[in-house]
Amino acid sequence: MNEGNINYQNYKEKRLSKIIIISIVIVTLLIIAIMCAIIYIQKKAFRIYIDGKSVNLPSDTIIIDDLTGKIHVDIAGIASYLGYSSHKGEFKLYTEDENKCWVENKNETASFFLNSNKISKVIPNQTKDYEDYILQDPVISKNNKLYATPEAIKIGFNVTFNYNQEENNIQIYTLPYLVQSYNQQFKKLGYKEGIDNDFNNQKAILYDLFVVKKDNNLYGVVNSKNDEIIGSRYAKMVFNENAREFYVTSNNKKGIVTENGETKINLLYDDINMIDRNNGLYMVRNNSKYGVIGNSGNTIIHLEYEKIGVNVSSFPNNNITNQYVLFENSIPVYQNKKWGMFDIRGNLILPLEFDAIGYSSGATGNLSGKIVSNLLIIPNYKAIVFGKDFNIQEANNTKKVRRYGIYDYTGNELVVPALDNAYFVVNAGVYTYYMENNGNTLNIEEYLEIHKPQTTINNTTPNNEDIINNTMSNQNLISTGDNQIQDSTNNNVLTNSLQ
Repeated sequence: MNEGNINYQNYKEKRLSKIIIISIVIVTLLIIAIMCAIIYIQKKAFRIYIDGKSVNLPSDTIIIDDLTGKIHVDIAGIASYLGYSSHKGEFKLYTEDENKCWVENKNETASFFLNSNKISKVIPNQTKDYEDYILQDPVISKNNKLYATPEAIKIGFNVTFNYNQEENNIQIYTLPYLVQSYNQQFKKLGYKEGIDNDFNNQKAILYDLFVVKKDNNLYGVVNSKNDEIIGSRYAKMVFNENAREFYVTSNNKKGIVTENGETKINLLYDDINMIDRNNGLYMVRNNSKYGVIGNSGNTIIHLEYEKIGVNVSSFPNNNITNQYVLFENSIPVYQNKKWGMFDIRGNLILPLEFDAIGYSSGATGNLSGKIVSNLLIIPNYKAIVFGKDFNIQEANNTKKVRRYGIYDYTGNELVVPALDNAYFVVNAGVYTYYMENNGNTLNIEEYLEIHKPQTTINNTTPNNEDIINNTMSNQNLISTGDNQIQDSTNNNVLTNSLQ
């Protein structure tokens, strides 16, 4: 082989080697690029973390609007992942209403309602009224499921919820996880007992507030950086999540301190509880007497009543959302065996002359397949049932009878105290309200639709007991012939056009 052929052969081998090396480099770069792309895609893939662990939820559990970035979460779908069970309907009503749902764990229940920006929370097996939390956005329906915003999920499930749009992930931390984590942190800071184990106080963690006990064996509040918010000077503290404030106790007297450490209501009372967040009303007790005060401690209703509010357990299925303030205005009070009613400004709108609030003396149960219930309120008319006792002369005997009337939430008389009873029937989810006298029955709502309030009850009521006694003893108050109801206080006939 001559020298020229050898050089050419060497040239071909070198060229091939270069091609191979270049190909290897290109393939390597491609592999690296593909791997980087895969890593990037994986990194940017939407992920959900609960308590620091990635979870695979059904694809429609969390929906993010591509245009607005707004998030909605399937309430029932996420419940089990957050330590809750979910149910259709409303807590304690036990219906299969698709437009409502409630979730629960051992500490709390939360009810959600379609198209409503309200969540109702209550401790299970507790007779107190619900606490309502107002949301910016209402619950919506998608794919025949109820969806709520992260704000609602935070409140309803007692979690933190953070969406990182850049990282394309959602981080959710449950309250038990946060309690465990912060307990370790605060024990290292010298708090031997860590965070107070009361459930209400644990919820304060969600707002960067930590109830701790210091060496003086008294409670105070710090933040996650251990900055003091409320000094350790109280024998007891209870966090009110709804108002972001603390009920505090010292020397057996209670008051309120805000989340910023400011005294809101001085320690003057044996007991204190919020009864209306929107209007800043608190029920207070001293020496077995109850009253109502405002946000600044000002008196709304004097501390002189034996009871304030109603017993909701006597009126199942009445949908009473606040046992102390009915229809956001009316506060029932009880003293010396008589009921009356104030408004939220402290004005007496019904005098203390009624012997009962609500009709609850009759048996309730199932009537021809329909649920019959004791009656306190007629929601569509913001009306309340009251009972009054009268002495009726029968032959030579005087008999005491109770008659019921209906009043609106401002104290206007809608139906005079002439009814034997008042109740409602639930059939296929429809509520129908009835009133009876001497065996005659009228539909309350149909009657109220026709008739306007006849009397405005002020602070005094004319003495008409004799007129009532005579009228009630001598004639039917509800006429079977012409469907009329007799106003026994002034003998005017209120014509009822029900056919």
